[in-house]
Amino acid sequence: MLLATGANALLASADTGWTLEVDQAAAFGASAAIALLPMDDKRQPKGTPALFHTPQAEWMEWSGEPAKIGCQLKLGKLPAGSDRVLLVVYSFAAIGPVSELGGLRLQVDGTIEHHLDLRNNGEAAIIVGEFYLRGGQWKFRALAEGSAYGLAAMARRLGITIDDGNPERRGPGHDRARPGDGSGGATGTGFAVASGVVLTCAHVIEGMQNIHISSFNGRYPAEPVMVDSRNDMALLRVQGVNLEPVRFSEGPGCSLGDSVVAIGYPLSGLAGGGTHVTQGGVSALFGLHNDSSLLQFTAAIQPGSSGSPLFDSAGAVIGMVTSSVPDAQNMNFAVKSNLLLSFLDACHITATKDLEKPSLNAADIARRVQPSLWKVEARNH
Repeated sequence: MLLATGANALLASADTGWTLEVDQAAAFGASAAIALLPMDDKRQPKGTPALFHTPQAEWMEWSGEPAKIGCQLKLGKLPAGSDRVLLVVYSFAAIGPVSELGGLRLQVDGTIEHHLDLRNNGEAAIIVGEFYLRGGQWKFRALAEGSAYGLAAMARRLGITIDDGNPERRGPGHDRARPGDGSGGATGTGFAVASGVVLTCAHVIEGMQNIHISSFNGRYPAEPVMVDSRNDMALLRVQGVNLEPVRFSEGPGCSLGDSVVAIGYPLSGLAGGGTHVTQGGVSALFGLHNDSSLLQFTAAIQPGSSGSPLFDSAGAVIGMVTSSVPDAQNMNFAVKSNLLLSFLDACHITATKDLEKPSLNAADIARRVQPSLWKVEARNH
């Protein structure tokens, strides 16, 4: 029985098994993985999620190999209050879309199948199905619910904290702390866009309770006032300090091949407390899968660079650093300034425009914008 997305089928019993195959099997364990999330009927979390690289749980057992991953579910032994399990395929740390997996073929109980063509899918995590209890009978529903910001962001919306990074290594742009390191938080970069207002990436502060900005000029509490998770933008209100805003480029923003300068606070605690400056160029005017909201650039970035402003040769902001592809050579992405300006306009923030176009070197740009740059520290305690 081949299920269309949204369709469901009855399971033979509460003890059921499934297998999953994709065109690019080598990606599993290297750049992609699977998660099982126990939930109640309102999709509230119940119990600890099971990730492919973690030990077995009482209610499930992994089997197979990357070419054909298998799992045996004991649905009758789910954590108390659970009546469903979400099956999620995701890329580690949202480093890229699940499209790299190609075609996906899920088989349940040896008789039920669900196929998805992921080749043009721009999401970094996707719920491919759910096992659920209805009227005393267990069923399976075929799904295709995605999240552009990956498993961790999807889980936060469901009320779960999940580290979706590769357990073997961390890629550039992964700002989240390792579990058990005592920090329980994230760091990034932000830049002032008005007095008392800082712009940063949504993924740096989402799900966090305590947020501060800091620089050599001091450390101040901040609170989110507007978050656009889809486009990875967040506006923070800061009290007790008069911030000096950056200047945005007047006009179309940038052209292919233009020189750019990225300035931020990468590798917080390891690379020193000051800002770091890197230089490069605009290598593409679109993101992955022709995402017109992003531009691609070659200036090197590191964990903690998320939220850094990207400047043109005149020292005007043309984008905000948001992500990178770890296994590629300086394949980095920034939200374009026109989208940033639209976001600020919707928040009733009047951005400062740079009408003049003097050519500055990187050192001059760094000196000019230094008062506007802040390290963002987000914690859950």
